[in-house]
Amino acid sequence: MPGQESPRDATALVPVYPFNRPGQDIVLYDGPLLEVDGGEFNGSVRVRCGSELDIVWRLDDIPPMPWALNSFDEPDLRLQVHLPSGVHPVDGPRRTLDTGRFNAPTLGNGEARLRRVVLHWMNFPAIRSPGVIEQPEAGGRRRWTGRWQVTVDLWQLTMDCRPDHSDVWAVLREENNFVMTHVMEITRVDGADFTPGDVEPLLQALHFGASFGFGRWVAPAIPVGFDSGDAIVWQRWVPAFCDPARKGALAWLFESRSHDLHDLLTRAYAAFADPDREHTTRLLLSMAIESNHTGRVEQRIMTAFSAIELLTWVTLVLDEGMSKSRYDNLRAEGRLRRLLATARVPLEVDSSLQPALARFARAQAPDGVDGPTAVSRIRNRLVHPKMPRDEVHDIKGLLTDIWLLTRHYLNMLILKWLNYGGSYQTVLAPGGWAGDTRPVPWVVASK
Repeated sequence: MPGQESPRDATALVPVYPFNRPGQDIVLYDGPLLEVDGGEFNGSVRVRCGSELDIVWRLDDIPPMPWALNSFDEPDLRLQVHLPSGVHPVDGPRRTLDTGRFNAPTLGNGEARLRRVVLHWMNFPAIRSPGVIEQPEAGGRRRWTGRWQVTVDLWQLTMDCRPDHSDVWAVLREENNFVMTHVMEITRVDGADFTPGDVEPLLQALHFGASFGFGRWVAPAIPVGFDSGDAIVWQRWVPAFCDPARKGALAWLFESRSHDLHDLLTRAYAAFADPDREHTTRLLLSMAIESNHTGRVEQRIMTAFSAIELLTWVTLVLDEGMSKSRYDNLRAEGRLRRLLATARVPLEVDSSLQPALARFARAQAPDGVDGPTAVSRIRNRLVHPKMPRDEVHDIKGLLTDIWLLTRHYLNMLILKWLNYGGSYQTVLAPGGWAGDTRPVPWVVASK
């Protein structure tokens, strides 16, 4: 099995669906798709990789007119996908008479015993993966570095980078397209079988955890499950959150520090595998990702601060048992300050990195105010303005500084909540050096 070979002499993993070019559709299925009056009509199911990542179906031919007229009022078509694992009925929401979106959480046996799962990663950046990969090609064998192999709890992860990643990444940086960049194989460390339900927390941790680290959505798409005889017995064809690489991102995780990614995924998996933490983890990570670049800067501030409020409630009230009256008496800045102090995150505003915010903080009191107070006050003025247009909108650079600081606080508090122990890079101002990382402060303080 590829996942058991030496990372220094490894045969490349083979994706179930071949690597595509940027923007090129990935064909998941091509064959009989609709049955009308005993007749079969062919069509296809594809991953659209153009301006958005989506899964769609299309009929090659439209059935006779009586069916077309009678089906106008039906929002969904009852499609049938013929796979080696059987004929799978799927309701396909329609866009036009012969096209629509496809969403099949389970194709095959949802309780199947799986030996391995193959994932197809979309728009995943190049990380440090020194393992050598080989694959046969005309005239010999092609060799390149690009294998990353780690253990996350009871799971063995093996991920291979496509050999032309740098070329397709250059295209992605110029176009709002999507491409399969990596293929990953998941097995149990002990080689035992598992069910789709068993691996679900890991799939969630990979999607939300990696996206949180890179500051934008990356997608472990189209999971395919194989049994002990290496037959496909389970698949999931659902659209996955994914951002174009062109968007860029203010990532706290430096891509070349793949051991930090390993630490993050290990911590995220522990949270998603815990029924008491799974829901909160999903909300926190998704809000952190969305506050990175979605919408106007005011929206990002409000989203990030809402996530901080969720985390303070969960930590202080649900985890530590603080009374609601005491929680309310602390006010937003007091609650934020308490969590930041526990995490050893500095409270002062750095005037060299955030000059507009530093000037605002000094103007609030004779001795100035700290970061939690400044963040809370501006957020309150955005949500509860005392005039139609608060002056904070007109102070050059202030809202950008507040967004970056609120986002920094949120990232650090999530990492502390996850018990992350690696490094991070601070993005509190434009510029700086990529890879200028430091250990998280709570780890430094414990040494």
